[in-house]
Amino acid sequence: MRGSFPVRLAATIYFIVMLCALWIVAWLAQVVVIISTYFFWTREERADCCGRIFRFSNYMAGDLLNPLWNTTILRPFPDVRGKKVIVMMNHASGADPFLMVRVLLPHDASWVAKDDLFRVPFGGWAMANADDLCVCFKDKKLGLETVKGSVGPMMEAARQKVRRGRMLAVFPEGTRNNTPSKGLQPFRPGFFKLAMEEDATIVPVAITGSESCWPRHSPLIDAGHVFVSCGDPVDAASFQTLDELREHVWNMLTDLCSKHPTEETKGLKGN
Repeated sequence: MRGSFPVRLAATIYFIVMLCALWIVAWLAQVVVIISTYFFWTREERADCCGRIFRFSNYMAGDLLNPLWNTTILRPFPDVRGKKVIVMMNHASGADPFLMVRVLLPHDASWVAKDDLFRVPFGGWAMANADDLCVCFKDKKLGLETVKGSVGPMMEAARQKVRRGRMLAVFPEGTRNNTPSKGLQPFRPGFFKLAMEEDATIVPVAITGSESCWPRHSPLIDAGHVFVSCGDPVDAASFQTLDELREHVWNMLTDLCSKHPTEETKGLKGN
């Protein structure tokens, strides 16, 4: 249910102030880690620690300290110890990265994000310290076409992370879905190809309801109840073609989303 404008405005101001404060603290903590471990840890170890710091700040902003967003995990994250893992999630809202952190805990992952986000003060700087993966789009709003020559280096960085056992978190739709009620958008092939080449395991994670938390084309957040389900791990090497793998994961996510409660079904259960 949409809140009134004054409530949404007050909640948004609270969220932004809280998020900025948490990002500043996270960035400062990262700087301390980078300086204090410079001669003792590798660059990758420092980046991974910075990633955990940044993700915890987002978890606090989107979950622990946010009374408007309620998350129910219907199927928890599977045991994937010892495997190369790529987490693939559908994408319906700017709230998704905040809400998904709780699902992955106690694990952390390197996230793929558009280049604009890396320029956001403190938050973007914290992402850079965490060595998250940057994708450059020509159309910043639609995100339909990437800048020529930018994908190759990003995918090579992703490959190196997978090889050393670093989990990746990606949105295979490539951009937020304007109409999630009409189904998922087509999946882009890049990370499916990477998964097959590196014998990685894909974990599908379905999220519904987040479009109510932060509606697209609106600067104001709102109240929302989000449902999340983690699918069974998918061994990419067991598929003959990229298209078969992509279709299988698309169908898994579609099926998981279809089993989530909706406003209509919640209303029926309440009667």
